[in-house]
Amino acid sequence: MNHFAKALTLAAMMAAGVTQAQTQGVSDDKIVLGTFTDLSGPLAVWGVPEQKGMRMRVEEINADGGINGRMLELVVEDTQYQVPRAMQAANKLLRRDKVFAMVGSLGTPENLAVMPQLMEANVPSLFPMTAAVEMVEPLSPLKYAFFRSYPEQFRAATAYFHDNGGFKTPCVAQIANEAGESMAAGVHEQLEVYGMKVAATTEHSATETDMVSSVTTLKNAGCDIVFLAGSVKDTILIVLTSRKLGFDPIFVTGMVPYMDAVAGAGEGAMDGLYLVSPFVYVDVASAEGKSKEIVEAYEAKYSEKMAPQAQLGYIFIDMVKTALEKVGPEVTVEKFTAALEGMTDYVDPIGGQHVSFGPEDHQGVETLILARVEGGKWTVAARGLDY
Repeated sequence: MNHFAKALTLAAMMAAGVTQAQTQGVSDDKIVLGTFTDLSGPLAVWGVPEQKGMRMRVEEINADGGINGRMLELVVEDTQYQVPRAMQAANKLLRRDKVFAMVGSLGTPENLAVMPQLMEANVPSLFPMTAAVEMVEPLSPLKYAFFRSYPEQFRAATAYFHDNGGFKTPCVAQIANEAGESMAAGVHEQLEVYGMKVAATTEHSATETDMVSSVTTLKNAGCDIVFLAGSVKDTILIVLTSRKLGFDPIFVTGMVPYMDAVAGAGEGAMDGLYLVSPFVYVDVASAEGKSKEIVEAYEAKYSEKMAPQAQLGYIFIDMVKTALEKVGPEVTVEKFTAALEGMTDYVDPIGGQHVSFGPEDHQGVETLILARVEGGKWTVAARGLDY
């Protein structure tokens, strides 16, 4: 019986070893993570700082001994915010680099195109840098989103301004892509609750630089609130053009323009711009405790301010670390996703947002904040927004 028991134990150990060897991206000494992002295209203002924040947290973890004896390796690919390049990048990361998980990948069109590859390869999609609903719906054991979706952000924005002062002529300025459609859908859905409709909608391309026609249309429609369903550059251009044309409605957008470059554009012209966000951007001047340590360490490392995208990148890797620590030494995709589904008390170490997941809930952040530009800087105007 002793020999038989030993044989069973040996067989179990060998089986465990085979299982471990079959877990893509996991070896005896490291775990490989991948991300595709924009390092040299129109959203490099998001992609470059995000990957710096991710690398900083990876380096901290490795300097502290890794996770259960394994170092983290982060492989980053540049897409230039182009879908074909994203497909090529994902193919390389999955088949050549054999990543264990894709973390913080940037862009709605890019993630939508790549998602089927991830699902087929049994590689988790973790916290994509987009709030498209498809990042979490339909429910999948491999899909986990950090943000509340674009429609939810814009529904909450619509509800807040409807309940606090109201509006009579709501309008939408929409970028012509999947993200813009998703944002605008939230406005339409919430207005329907009040028996209202959008009075005017304009649409512009991601590369458009002349917003006079769009702004003139909105002005002539008498819009008293304009929901900016777009990105960074177009948000700035629409607001600046409106100021020049004497058009001064309430402007409100979602999380994408939540950055210093937007708040500080036009020498004060952006003051009064609102946005709804599922994360809190922390300035070093107002940071405290652990948050202050992180943003100051980032500035010392990179000789630049820790942008909100860098803060998010840092948080994403920290969440991966938290889940991997719960898994223990034998890392499999199934054990890792189970650990994520059991994550109910995570608090991001920078902005303090609470994140939780469950077997039927793969969307992490539940609360939204309202930010406003004052004196060329973002301030938190309200918390706990919903609809």
